[in-house]
Amino acid sequence: MKVRLCDKNKGKAKVAKRLEEELPELDVKIKKCIDLCGDCGKDKIARVDGKKVVADDADELVKKITKAAKKA
Repeated sequence: MKVRLCDKNKGKAKVAKRLEEELPELDVKIKKCIDLCGDCGKDKIARVDGKKVVADDADELVKKITKAAKKA
């Protein structure tokens, strides 16, 4: 499963580190842009296998990505 985090997101390194520790099978990368223009400046956001995942904070984003990974 591919997880792409936007470089503009605050807390992106924390999210990436937790995901790599908890779910090492995920392909987690921080990209300069994940083509979700504007959203990454105001929300915690990721692209998970092409789908947009949005959260209010880094912990919630990790939970949502983990839940999506377990469904796959």
